[in-house]
Amino acid sequence: MKKHVAFTLRFNEDLYERTKTACLREGRSMTAFVQDAVARTLAKQDAAALFQAFTLVGEDLNEANVEYAHEAQREVTLEGE
Repeated sequence: MKKHVAFTLRFNEDLYERTKTACLREGRSMTAFVQDAVARTLAKQDAAALFQAFTLVGEDLNEANVEYAHEAQREVTLEGE
């Protein structure tokens, strides 16, 4: 079972109202909405970091490990499925 951590978030009033409206429109809780937004942001950051790492590897073809890069790329591609 995954352990959950409770903490307080502070929103300005406009952002809070917009988020609350979006949650009502989607029939989701504020917690689920924020968790999803954070997860998507982290996934984008991970993908950008991986892209940057592949870019750096590609700059030195003598040290490039094509099989490793292919496997890592496959994992990222299949992660969303």
